[in-house]
Amino acid sequence: MTPEETGKAYDTITHLWTRPEFNQKNGVNAYKKALSFLPDIPRQKSNAVASEAIKKAYALDIGCGCTNRFVSLIESAGLIYEGIDVSKDMLAIASSQLPSHTFYWADVCTFTLPRRYSLISAWDSLWHIPLTQQVPLLIKLVEHLTDEGILLFSCGGTEGRGQHTNTVMGPKIYYASLGLHRYLQVLMDANCFVRHVEFDQHPELHTIVIVQKSAVQEQAEQAHNGNNASE
Repeated sequence: MTPEETGKAYDTITHLWTRPEFNQKNGVNAYKKALSFLPDIPRQKSNAVASEAIKKAYALDIGCGCTNRFVSLIESAGLIYEGIDVSKDMLAIASSQLPSHTFYWADVCTFTLPRRYSLISAWDSLWHIPLTQQVPLLIKLVEHLTDEGILLFSCGGTEGRGQHTNTVMGPKIYYASLGLHRYLQVLMDANCFVRHVEFDQHPELHTIVIVQKSAVQEQAEQAHNGNNASE
Protein backbone atom coordinates (compact mmCIF):
# COMPACT_ATOMS: atom_id res chain seq x y z
CA MET A 1 0.00 0.00 0.00
CA THR A 2 1.13 3.54 -0.71
CA PRO A 3 0.97 6.25 1.99
CA GLU A 4 -1.86 7.84 -0.01
CA GLU A 5 -3.87 4.60 0.19
CA THR A 6 -3.16 4.38 3.91
CA GLY A 7 -4.44 7.91 4.36
CA LYS A 8 -7.68 7.11 2.56
CA ALA A 9 -8.12 3.99 4.70
CA TYR A 10 -7.76 6.07 7.86
CA ASP A 11 -10.30 8.57 6.51
CA THR A 12 -12.92 5.83 6.95
CA ILE A 13 -12.12 5.01 10.59
CA THR A 14 -11.76 8.37 12.33
CA HIS A 15 -14.57 7.27 14.66
CA LEU A 16 -12.20 4.82 16.35
CA TRP A 17 -10.28 7.76 17.80
CA THR A 18 -13.18 10.13 18.49
CA ARG A 19 -15.31 7.67 20.46
CA PRO A 20 -15.49 8.34 24.23
CA GLU A 21 -13.85 5.04 25.16
CA PHE A 22 -10.64 5.78 23.25
CA ASN A 23 -7.66 5.70 25.62
CA GLN A 24 -6.40 9.29 25.63
CA LYS A 25 -3.41 8.24 27.76
CA ASN A 26 -2.04 5.95 25.06
CA GLY A 27 1.55 7.07 24.37
CA VAL A 28 1.61 9.87 26.96
CA ASN A 29 4.24 8.21 29.17
CA ALA A 30 6.49 7.68 26.16
CA TYR A 31 6.29 11.38 25.30
CA LYS A 32 7.07 12.33 28.89
CA LYS A 33 10.11 10.07 28.78
CA ALA A 34 11.29 11.53 25.45
CA LEU A 35 10.83 15.13 26.58
CA SER A 36 12.84 14.43 29.74
CA PHE A 37 15.96 13.96 27.59
CA LEU A 38 15.69 17.36 25.92
CA PRO A 39 18.15 20.07 26.97
CA ASP A 40 16.59 23.07 28.69
CA ILE A 41 14.60 25.19 26.26
CA PRO A 42 14.41 28.96 26.96
CA ARG A 43 10.81 29.98 27.60
CA GLN A 44 9.19 32.90 25.84
CA LYS A 45 9.03 36.04 27.98
CA SER A 46 6.20 38.53 28.12
CA ASN A 47 8.44 41.34 26.87
CA ALA A 48 8.06 41.33 23.09
CA VAL A 49 11.59 42.54 22.41
CA ALA A 50 13.10 39.91 24.68
CA SER A 51 10.94 37.22 23.09
CA GLU A 52 12.32 37.95 19.63
CA ALA A 53 15.83 37.22 20.91
CA ILE A 54 14.84 33.71 21.98
CA LYS A 55 15.14 31.14 19.22
CA LYS A 56 11.90 29.22 18.81
CA ALA A 57 11.98 25.45 19.31
CA TYR A 58 9.63 23.19 17.35
CA ALA A 59 8.20 19.69 17.55
CA LEU A 60 6.87 17.63 14.63
CA ASP A 61 4.25 14.93 15.29
CA ILE A 62 4.23 12.45 12.36
CA GLY A 63 0.93 10.63 11.88
CA CYS A 64 -0.56 13.06 14.37
CA GLY A 65 -4.13 11.81 13.92
CA CYS A 66 -7.09 13.67 15.34
CA THR A 67 -6.93 13.48 19.16
CA ASN A 68 -4.34 16.25 19.79
CA ARG A 69 -3.59 14.45 23.05
CA PHE A 70 0.15 15.16 22.94
CA VAL A 71 -0.10 18.87 22.13
CA SER A 72 -0.36 20.33 25.64
CA LEU A 73 2.41 18.04 26.88
CA ILE A 74 4.74 19.11 24.08
CA GLU A 75 3.91 22.78 24.51
CA SER A 76 4.48 22.59 28.27
CA ALA A 77 8.09 21.69 27.41
CA GLY A 78 8.46 25.00 25.56
CA LEU A 79 8.06 23.62 22.04
CA ILE A 80 5.86 24.87 19.20
CA TYR A 81 3.73 21.97 17.96
CA GLU A 82 3.28 20.99 14.31
CA GLY A 83 1.45 17.91 13.04
CA ILE A 84 1.57 15.97 9.77
CA ASP A 85 -0.67 13.16 8.54
CA VAL A 86 -1.69 11.47 5.28
CA SER A 87 -5.33 11.28 6.39
CA LYS A 88 -7.24 14.36 5.28
CA ASP A 89 -10.19 13.60 7.54
CA MET A 90 -8.01 13.03 10.60
CA LEU A 91 -6.41 16.44 10.06
CA ALA A 92 -9.78 18.10 9.52
CA ILE A 93 -10.80 17.02 13.02
CA ALA A 94 -7.46 17.98 14.57
CA SER A 95 -7.35 21.43 12.97
CA SER A 96 -10.98 22.17 13.85
CA GLN A 97 -10.02 21.79 17.51
CA LEU A 98 -6.76 23.75 17.19
CA PRO A 99 -7.28 26.20 14.31
CA SER A 100 -4.24 28.32 15.22
CA HIS A 101 -1.84 25.38 15.00
CA THR A 102 0.07 24.18 11.95
CA PHE A 103 -0.93 20.89 10.35
CA TYR A 104 0.43 19.44 7.11
CA TRP A 105 -1.58 17.08 4.93
CA ALA A 106 1.25 15.20 3.24
CA ASP A 107 3.32 12.06 2.91
CA VAL A 108 6.28 12.68 5.22
CA CYS A 109 8.54 10.63 2.95
CA THR A 110 8.23 13.15 0.09
CA PHE A 111 7.32 16.25 2.10
CA THR A 112 10.02 18.94 2.37
CA LEU A 113 10.37 19.54 6.10
CA PRO A 114 10.38 23.32 6.63
CA ARG A 115 12.78 23.48 9.58
CA ARG A 116 14.81 21.58 12.16
CA TYR A 117 12.99 20.24 15.19
CA SER A 118 13.93 19.70 18.82
CA LEU A 119 11.49 16.78 18.91
CA ILE A 120 10.25 14.56 16.10
CA SER A 121 7.78 11.86 17.02
CA ALA A 122 6.01 9.09 15.13
CA TRP A 123 3.68 7.34 17.52
CA ASP A 124 2.07 4.25 15.96
CA SER A 125 2.67 5.63 12.47
CA LEU A 126 6.16 4.69 11.29
CA TRP A 127 5.05 1.11 10.69
CA HIS A 128 2.71 2.35 7.93
CA ILE A 129 5.68 3.65 5.93
CA PRO A 130 6.61 1.35 3.00
CA LEU A 131 9.48 -0.89 4.04
CA THR A 132 11.80 0.39 1.29
CA GLN A 133 11.30 4.00 2.44
CA GLN A 134 11.87 3.55 6.15
CA VAL A 135 15.69 3.85 6.19
CA PRO A 136 15.74 7.00 3.99
CA LEU A 137 12.99 8.50 6.13
CA LEU A 138 14.83 7.83 9.40
CA ILE A 139 17.98 9.46 8.03
CA LYS A 140 15.92 12.41 6.80
CA LEU A 141 14.32 12.85 10.22
CA VAL A 142 17.67 12.77 12.01
CA GLU A 143 19.02 15.38 9.58
CA HIS A 144 16.10 17.62 10.57
CA LEU A 145 16.73 17.32 14.30
CA THR A 146 18.50 20.11 16.12
CA ASP A 147 21.70 19.25 17.98
CA GLU A 148 20.65 17.11 20.96
CA GLY A 149 17.19 16.84 19.45
CA ILE A 150 15.04 13.82 20.24
CA LEU A 151 13.45 11.27 17.92
CA LEU A 152 10.65 9.18 19.43
CA PHE A 153 8.82 6.45 17.56
CA SER A 154 7.02 3.18 18.12
CA CYS A 155 7.65 0.18 15.90
CA GLY A 156 7.23 -3.54 15.59
CA GLY A 157 10.12 -4.92 17.62
CA THR A 158 10.66 -7.93 15.40
CA GLU A 159 13.91 -9.84 15.01
CA GLY A 160 13.97 -9.33 11.24
CA ARG A 161 12.37 -7.19 8.58
CA GLY A 162 8.89 -7.89 7.27
CA GLN A 163 5.64 -6.44 6.01
CA HIS A 164 1.99 -7.43 5.91
CA THR A 165 -1.57 -6.10 5.70
CA ASN A 166 -4.61 -6.82 7.84
CA THR A 167 -8.20 -5.68 8.27
CA VAL A 168 -8.41 -5.68 12.07
CA MET A 169 -9.63 -2.06 12.14
CA GLY A 170 -11.92 -2.48 9.12
CA PRO A 171 -10.15 -1.40 5.94
CA LYS A 172 -6.96 -3.01 4.74
CA ILE A 173 -3.98 -1.43 6.51
CA TYR A 174 -0.29 -1.92 5.73
CA TYR A 175 2.38 -2.55 8.39
CA ALA A 176 6.15 -2.97 8.09
CA SER A 177 9.19 -3.28 10.35
CA LEU A 178 12.91 -3.19 9.66
CA GLY A 179 13.49 -5.28 12.77
CA LEU A 180 14.58 -3.72 16.04
CA HIS A 181 18.32 -4.23 15.58
CA ARG A 182 18.20 -2.63 12.13
CA TYR A 183 16.32 0.41 13.45
CA LEU A 184 18.93 0.92 16.15
CA GLN A 185 21.85 0.37 13.76
CA VAL A 186 20.51 2.91 11.26
CA LEU A 187 20.07 5.49 13.98
CA MET A 188 23.46 4.89 15.58
CA ASP A 189 25.09 5.16 12.16
CA ALA A 190 23.23 8.47 11.75
CA ASN A 191 24.99 9.87 14.83
CA CYS A 192 22.30 9.22 17.41
CA PHE A 193 22.62 7.97 20.97
CA VAL A 194 20.06 5.38 22.04
CA ARG A 195 18.30 6.72 25.13
CA HIS A 196 15.45 4.28 25.65
CA VAL A 197 14.08 1.04 24.19
CA GLU A 198 11.02 -0.60 25.73
CA PHE A 199 8.64 -3.43 24.87
CA ASP A 200 5.83 -1.56 26.61
CA GLN A 201 3.08 -4.05 25.76
CA HIS A 202 4.98 -7.32 26.20
CA PRO A 203 4.40 -10.05 25.05
CA GLU A 204 3.20 -8.01 22.07
CA LEU A 205 5.97 -6.63 19.87
CA HIS A 206 4.94 -2.98 20.27
CA THR A 207 8.23 -1.19 20.97
CA ILE A 208 9.20 2.35 22.00
CA VAL A 209 12.48 3.78 20.70
CA ILE A 210 13.94 7.12 21.85
CA VAL A 211 17.23 8.41 20.46
CA GLN A 212 19.07 11.71 20.77
CA LYS A 213 21.11 13.37 18.05
CA SER A 214 24.69 13.87 19.14
CA ALA A 215 26.11 17.38 18.85
CA VAL A 216 29.69 16.41 19.73
CA GLN A 217 30.56 14.49 16.56
CA GLU A 218 28.77 16.99 14.36
CA GLN A 219 30.75 19.87 15.86
CA ALA A 220 33.99 17.91 15.42
CA GLU A 221 33.17 17.24 11.77
CA GLN A 222 32.40 20.91 11.18
CA ALA A 223 35.71 21.91 12.77
CA HIS A 224 37.55 19.29 10.69
CA ASN A 225 35.94 20.52 7.48
CA GLY A 226 36.80 24.09 8.40
CA ASN A 227 40.45 23.19 8.97
CA ASN A 228 40.63 21.39 5.64
CA ALA A 229 39.17 24.41 3.88
CA SER A 230 41.84 26.69 5.35
CA GLU A 231 44.77 24.46 4.36
